[in-house]
Amino acid sequence: MPAGGRIARTALKAIAAGIPGAALPAGVGFPLIIRPLDSHAGSGLSCVTTSAELGSYLQDRPEGKFDVAAFIDYRSADGLYRKARIAFVRGRPFAVHLAVSTHWMVHYLNAEMGESAAKRREEAHFMDDFEVGFARRHQAALAEIADRVGLDYFAIDCAELLDGRLLLFEADVAMVLHTLDSAEMYPYKKPTMAKLLAAFMATLNASTC
Repeated sequence: MPAGGRIARTALKAIAAGIPGAALPAGVGFPLIIRPLDSHAGSGLSCVTTSAELGSYLQDRPEGKFDVAAFIDYRSADGLYRKARIAFVRGRPFAVHLAVSTHWMVHYLNAEMGESAAKRREEAHFMDDFEVGFARRHQAALAEIADRVGLDYFAIDCAELLDGRLLLFEADVAMVLHTLDSAEMYPYKKPTMAKLLAAFMATLNASTC
């Protein structure tokens, strides 16, 4: 998981200006990912590689506080970025989607999955072989994440690094999971999501107030 922290605008301006003693949170340097506090869905999110770029970024952003994190290049060997969404139900991981993109800021809706049969074939393989593929390769890391989060239900966004490690971007309970995609274009999704929804409903039915 990338090192990160929260930092005030005044401190960032000092870093951009090269003022001695001005420092980023521990473990964070250039290049870095920055976004305004409490922003979502890529709003104000940027990759900044130099202090000059940081200064330019701040000129366009009026907010007083920001979240920053170290940028980890997670491109695959073919130069594409892949982001997986995984849901956990009582500690068991389930595939939600795999987005493949030319850009580091990957959102499923801008990854052009619908325009690429090759990307959809890859996602189908990811889902069909999830339990014996991705989930098995990262079994220890996924189990540790489930244990540390400690919730009956949550989801993560993550990626695989070239050296085989799992890179965790985000973990929360408000990620979008659905079965609304076209069954004709994405025939592999409904069976996969049915497993997840069945496990989720079984958990709800087993719960007592």
